Amino acid sequence: MHAHGEKLLAQCSRSLREEEISQYWDMGKCKGHRVSVALPPEISRLPRGSDLLVTFSTGSVATMAHNWVAALAKAGVREGVIIGALDQKMQDECTKRSLPCVPVIGDQSTTRDLKKCKSGNIRSCPSQYPKMSILKVGFYRELLSSGFNVLACDADAIFMADPRPFLRTHPWTLADMAVATDCIDVPGDAQRALLHCDFNTGLVYMRGNEAVLNFTEAWREKVANAKEERIRDQAAFNMITKATPGLATYRDSDGKEVPRVYVACRGSGGGTPLLLGVLPLNRFLNGHTFFVQHVHTLPQAEPPISVHMTYQFAEGAAFAYGKRQRLREAGLWFVDDADYFGGGKYLAVSTKGATLPPVSFSPTADSRDAIKQHLAEHAHRLAVLRSLLGIAKALGRRLVLPRMLCYCDYMWKEMRACRVGGAESMRLPFDCPMDHVLDTPLFFENNLGVEVREPGFLSDPRVPSSVSGSVAQASMPAGTALNDVQVRTALARFADAAVLVLDEADGRFCGFADAAAHAAFAAESERVLTYERVPFCTMEGSDNAPLYSRCCMPWHEGEKFFPCQYGFGKPKALPACAAGA
Repeated sequence: MHAHGEKLLAQCSRSLREEEISQYWDMGKCKGHRVSVALPPEISRLPRGSDLLVTFSTGSVATMAHNWVAALAKAGVREGVIIGALDQKMQDECTKRSLPCVPVIGDQSTTRDLKKCKSGNIRSCPSQYPKMSILKVGFYRELLSSGFNVLACDADAIFMADPRPFLRTHPWTLADMAVATDCIDVPGDAQRALLHCDFNTGLVYMRGNEAVLNFTEAWREKVANAKEERIRDQAAFNMITKATPGLATYRDSDGKEVPRVYVACRGSGGGTPLLLGVLPLNRFLNGHTFFVQHVHTLPQAEPPISVHMTYQFAEGAAFAYGKRQRLREAGLWFVDDADYFGGGKYLAVSTKGATLPPVSFSPTADSRDAIKQHLAEHAHRLAVLRSLLGIAKALGRRLVLPRMLCYCDYMWKEMRACRVGGAESMRLPFDCPMDHVLDTPLFFENNLGVEVREPGFLSDPRVPSSVSGSVAQASMPAGTALNDVQVRTALARFADAAVLVLDEADGRFCGFADAAAHAAFAAESERVLTYERVPFCTMEGSDNAPLYSRCCMPWHEGEKFFPCQYGFGKPKALPACAAGA
């Protein structure tokens, strides 16, 4: 039993849980899904008790794992870094890219089932994704059993600073494990860990002790023997740690409550408890707090340690385009080659021409007013983008995407003041990630023939001076839309500039002189710019519907519900060309 096992069991008598969750202790016969790992010499020679930073990857997302390693190196972490390679393709990529990988070998059934996923993104294979969870948790356990501590991360959990010094401070040194949270309420989390939120196993720290070894054994087998595909590593982790009697306050030898550390009373999956720390949301950010709320940019904000790419939309089946784009927007994608930054000429639009004049909305604003502004901004954005795509194609330039402003959050549940619960204080408008307003994968899988770069690209220090130092400002006549031939003539004097910045783009392009080229561009640009996404669901106009009422329509006739508003439609038609065009 854990060294403090008896004491912790006593503390379990006082549970902080307010409600029970479903129990899944008997979901199938345990078959002992073993995982084997052969550690490389550079890991084996590290002192036992060392912290290993660990992720896992299939070959389909090798670039994401490569970026994870590159981000750690930029943060000063080069020792004790491992990628668990889950297939031969990933092992080959590790050799090709000189990445610190070890093959993770599961039982024949698990390995066979994992190979059934033919998609480039295993998350799009719901039947096979749990098999990867079995391998990854088994991988963690093998490392723990070798005497190491493990900071386990998804490959899309990017570090901006070395996390190990933080984990060596009080109260984290008391915890057997520490885990990130899916909460988005930063002020609430700062007061006390919000235990009603799911723990997110995309970032979990584990010490190589008996309690954690018992836990990871139970964790792996819960996933392996689950009868439902939805029981993956994160769901299983929450089931075990929050199982009745739940999480109890942890008190030190003086009886003083230790903040953010709790006793997981069924922590081993049986009867042995363990100490679980809940990592602070303001340092270990998620996709909402970082990319939507931008809490790390607030006054007095502490520097973030990591960001996990959660609350993600428009991801893509062939590749994680949405996550890569967010990381590029944040300057956290480190594996683009030199050609990405300097291998061509670029087109951009001015800050003024990118958006409508910004309008601030207070935390007490009416969602319906904010949505109206949001949709007006979106219509303007589509018109600007359609012109820019056409002009970039006509000039043979890469397009730097314009700044994107949002006046309403993108969420699958009800909102008040266009803010979801827990983010009531977030600023509107905000610079929104591309996937909030555009179907991101379509910008990388289309027939337009125009490469795009993220907003802010030209400010990236990796852009060579031959590009950043060669910028021309240009204007196109207002009220007159030009075709591709006219565009080339009107802007010919700027041909040598590496970057051409237009003051305005809306209404400046009408299409292509060649009828077939025009029809193809009109159809393809409409497809790329059309985004089918969930509507806005508002508490305003609901006649005080109770929480957890349904969005858009009632569960049963006569019940109250939260009304929805649509509006993300197709872009407006290209303007008519000037006479003689």
